[in-house]
Amino acid sequence: MRIAALPVRTRLYHGETLDSYIQRHAARNFCMPSDVDRALRERGIVKSKNRRDPARVQAWLNLAGTSAERFAAPEYVLDQEVTERVLCLHCTRGEPARGRLTGIGLVCVRHRRWLGSPQIDLHGYFPALAAERHFRRHLAARDVLHDSLPMLIGRACASPAIIGASEIDRRRTQFDIDAIDALTYPEQVKIARLLCLPIFLCAATDPDTDAAKRSSLVTRAVAKIIPARDDADPWRATNRVWTTITHLTARRRDARIYGAPMRDTYYNILRFTQEPRDDSAASGWSREAQGRGGYGA
Repeated sequence: MRIAALPVRTRLYHGETLDSYIQRHAARNFCMPSDVDRALRERGIVKSKNRRDPARVQAWLNLAGTSAERFAAPEYVLDQEVTERVLCLHCTRGEPARGRLTGIGLVCVRHRRWLGSPQIDLHGYFPALAAERHFRRHLAARDVLHDSLPMLIGRACASPAIIGASEIDRRRTQFDIDAIDALTYPEQVKIARLLCLPIFLCAATDPDTDAAKRSSLVTRAVAKIIPARDDADPWRATNRVWTTITHLTARRRDARIYGAPMRDTYYNILRFTQEPRDDSAASGWSREAQGRGGYGA
């Protein structure tokens, strides 16, 4: 049986999932998805109540007058699930829509909007906008997702207790933003970039280098991101990064001992040690670290 498209067309937003589109498409045609599903089963077009049933999916594609190729957002990237999240309400013109976005962090640069919950306008908070551009250029381009472990570690390191309450209050007053995650987003991205920087990973996780030298390297690198202040505790961020580095060093050591490929299924960042170390953003940092004796023998 040929299924005609519903009369009112619905725009598909970038990264939007089929389930989200079905909800909006049905609403724009003054019906409920459950009512349409029931009608499809009564007519024998769909046999199952499973939302993923191929017959149901195809029926809804026909009702939308579109094809499956338009819903091409991946569900997994390097074995990590791509989290479905709310799309920018300015991009969707106020319509609630959900999607999987692999190339975007937590900021809609076009509308200068924070994509956390709740969504807020970032006004002139340019550090967050710059951090988002760095995320897309240096992390998303290398399959690091917005909620990957490097980003989660970065968020833990960028807590107000670590950065310092006075600095957070200054940003809140200057930019009129109350969302803490938005205010600390620049440090979050910087920590994540550090953990994914090939030249830093190679040096900090080298099993042949003395642990004291590697620890000193981590301390200096974190201090450049979260400087010491009267009410700041950057050592807590250093400890969290060092815990990650210790785990990764053990993985590299095991690979050398057993002559097996490196296994890093938890953090999934040791793969960056195989990348060419020509990151221009890292070159100045690496020269400074070497000048201070950061790499060891």
